[in-house]
Amino acid sequence: MPGAPFTVADTLEPPTAAFATQATAARTFGRRPDEVPAARRFVREALDGYPASFDAELLTCELVTNAVQHATDAGWVTVAVMRRGTVVHVDVIDDGRGGLPHWREATGQDEDGRGFQLVNEIAERWGFLRERAGTCVWFEIAPAGS
Repeated sequence: MPGAPFTVADTLEPPTAAFATQATAARTFGRRPDEVPAARRFVREALDGYPASFDAELLTCELVTNAVQHATDAGWVTVAVMRRGTVVHVDVIDDGRGGLPHWREATGQDEDGRGFQLVNEIAERWGFLRERAGTCVWFEIAPAGS
C-alpha cells in the first residue's frame, strides 16, 4: 500500500503507559459517536493558538471516528496531545483488542473510508502501534514552512 506508513508492535506495555505519560494534554472519552465532537474541542483547546490546530482537530476527529466505528470491543478512546517545538504529536488510543487499522482506497462514490487518506495527506508522519492492551494510531503535524 503505497504511502501508508504503518508500524506494528506487540509488547506488554499498555498504550496509556507507553504514550500518554509525555502528553501536554490527555483526555479519555467513551467510545461513542457523541464523544467525537468533544474530542475535537479538546484538541482545539489544547492547541489554542497553534498555527496548524485545525489540521490536528480534523485528523483527531477522523481517528476517533475510526475507533468508534471499528474498535467494536473497545470501551474508551484516549487522545493525547504533545508539542515538541513546532511539531505536534497526537496519539489516539483505544483498548480494543480485535482487528487492526487498515488502509482502504475510497473512490468518489464511497461515503466513508477516507480517514487514513486524509491523515496520510496532511500529516508529516503517522502510523499505528498495536499492543496487547489496545491500539494507538498517531500522527505528527507542523505548520507550513517549519
